[in-house]
Amino acid sequence: MSEPIVFLPLKFFELIHIVSKKEKLVERLGVHLENKEQIAPLAARILSKLILTGRRGITFEDLVCDLCASKSTISSHLTNLQATQRVTYFTKPGDRKKYFILSPDAMIKSMTEMLQNWELESVLHREVMVYKEEINSSLPENSDEKFELDFHKDYISFLEQASASIKKLREKLAEKE
Repeated sequence: MSEPIVFLPLKFFELIHIVSKKEKLVERLGVHLENKEQIAPLAARILSKLILTGRRGITFEDLVCDLCASKSTISSHLTNLQATQRVTYFTKPGDRKKYFILSPDAMIKSMTEMLQNWELESVLHREVMVYKEEINSSLPENSDEKFELDFHKDYISFLEQASASIKKLREKLAEKE
């Protein structure tokens, strides 16, 4: 006698698809964070998991299981991420587990660092532009040796506009906290 055919609900397959999609996104986001933040690959994947998990948090055990890493490795990276104030945790009444989440101000700190870097770039481009303008003024009017300044002007303008947008976004995030 053959086994009866069991039909799984469509929601089961949708759930598998979502989990697979999340795992791929954890990897892609992890690689991005690894390069952008200059952190270890596993630390970047922990941050990715926290970003994609949201406010409900994720337990230490779930991180060990989901990221297929040893307890000591996960623990070391969590300790480091907490020391750099990127990650924090909360507990639930009657539950001894820690639920890890991104630090509420981690994004604001990241934006502040980005703005500081852009300000340094802007200052450097302005200094280079002033230098090139001085050289250009000492050359004959139709000289082929004159520097082109449009790139610097456009890039400085871009940095100013991008900085203004990031400042607005940072203010909105700060208001929500």
